[in-house]
Amino acid sequence: MKPLIKTYVFIAIVLLIAGCARTYQARHVVTTDFLDDYTVLKEGQDDDALLTYWKKGINWTAYKKVILDPVILKKTPSSELNEMTHADGYRLMELLDYRIQEALKKTFKLVNKPGTDTLRVQFAITDAETSSVLFDTFSSVYPSARVLSALKHLVTGTESFVGKASIEGKIVDSSTGELLMASADARAGGKTLDGSGDEWDDVEQAYKYWAIQLGYQLCMRQARLDCQKPG
Repeated sequence: MKPLIKTYVFIAIVLLIAGCARTYQARHVVTTDFLDDYTVLKEGQDDDALLTYWKKGINWTAYKKVILDPVILKKTPSSELNEMTHADGYRLMELLDYRIQEALKKTFKLVNKPGTDTLRVQFAITDAETSSVLFDTFSSVYPSARVLSALKHLVTGTESFVGKASIEGKIVDSSTGELLMASADARAGGKTLDGSGDEWDDVEQAYKYWAIQLGYQLCMRQARLDCQKPG
């Protein structure tokens, strides 16, 4: 029976690898002091961050505009951001800011003045780690290495040699400052050959996912019919 069991396990792992996404949600996230109150955060459900808060009873359809504050870096003591150059940190902030702008402008008008129909959206990058290109590619191509990477994902929640990223965000009413949404999330790269030659690809794909996710969540709360769910 043991050879048969090993065969089933191997098949299951191969199927897991075959269906691998560009990025996965990690199993935990290290928070900073970006948010004023972390006690409001609860474990997120499907299509939400690892830790999340959405204020109940809000008439989201009343909001037509958004003020998007510049993305900032909020480093934890163990963050890979502490070893990153200023240029790379600035590039990451610009990239996440661009992705969020592109997602929000599909539903909202981007403005720079507060108003009763205006949300203020703020995000902080709390961690970012590039992939190890050579080892990432090797463990994506060779069957034995892919199996070990898949096993690592099953145990720890992340693949081998992939990039990782973490962010925190909040949405407030621009005129009152009332907290409407808060979140903290982390994602890591999957085992695909797409983008495996770019050490920043996993981080960039995570930013793309988060931007689409934010637009989708707000779109759904406004009961719109053209909401794009993140892939």
